[in-house]
Amino acid sequence: MRVGGLMCVTVRFESGTRIEPWDPTERTITVPAGLSPLLTVTAVRAVLAELCISQPPFEALCFCGETIETLPRVPEQRSTQVVSNAP
Repeated sequence: MRVGGLMCVTVRFESGTRIEPWDPTERTITVPAGLSPLLTVTAVRAVLAELCISQPPFEALCFCGETIETLPRVPEQRSTQVVSNAP
């Protein structure tokens, strides 16, 4: 089930030497920044398996059954400036 329109479990990318893989308070799986997409899915699936959430062969599923987004998101940037091609 989605919570407040968001996934039950989210993925965070973090650089550093000490990463806590699961934060139950925020329902967040943290993986090292810079992992390839394949290794990210593998890492997320490993954490979910440790939480006894069975996984299908090729994706990471939340405990609610939704596919977990494992790609880093770029925040949407809005601008009120108008760009023109003036010479």
